[in-house]
Amino acid sequence: MTASAASAPATSTGRVRAALIAILVLVAAIPLAALWGAFGPYAHRASDFTLIDQHGRPFTLSAQIGRPIAMFFGYSHCPDECPLALAHLAQALRSPEVPRDTEVVFITADAARDSTTVLRRYLQQFNPHFIGLTGSDAALARVYSDYFVSAKRLPPQAGATGYAVEHGDTIFYLARDGSLKEFGNIDDSQDTIVQSLHQLE
Repeated sequence: MTASAASAPATSTGRVRAALIAILVLVAAIPLAALWGAFGPYAHRASDFTLIDQHGRPFTLSAQIGRPIAMFFGYSHCPDECPLALAHLAQALRSPEVPRDTEVVFITADAARDSTTVLRRYLQQFNPHFIGLTGSDAALARVYSDYFVSAKRLPPQAGATGYAVEHGDTIFYLARDGSLKEFGNIDDSQDTIVQSLHQLE
């Protein structure tokens, strides 16, 4: 056997290893939201669910088809990100560039404290037409799983009252046909949110 023949398997193995590494690097560079949109169980259609709104009424996502929706996960005791995002969304809805019938849907990541009454009072501070959703632990767990959202109670910090909750930071923008049109972030500026909502017209 010649030296070149002996080295052929090693060279081939090296190429395969290099190709696998390149694929792993590429996948790691793709945001989770983009992967969900491309390969999620419903492709670009938002996963349907039924939860309970702040008035105690059932809310089914698919029943909202025909209206643009901005949806994100948070909780009423959130000290910073959630109230800022809700304030930006409330201001964005006043823009003439945003569809007049846009719905904002706020899904709790803290059902233990976010009762329907708490959600109603909390959202009234921003916009009385905002929709707050809660539900049983099992129902919420299915929604968290479908949207790849973490909703985990964190250990209380020393001297703190209550506890914080880890929750997703994605705003899901749904078009009138129920498809996931765009992904935003709860840290987005008001102008960025206006642009995203404008795309739903």
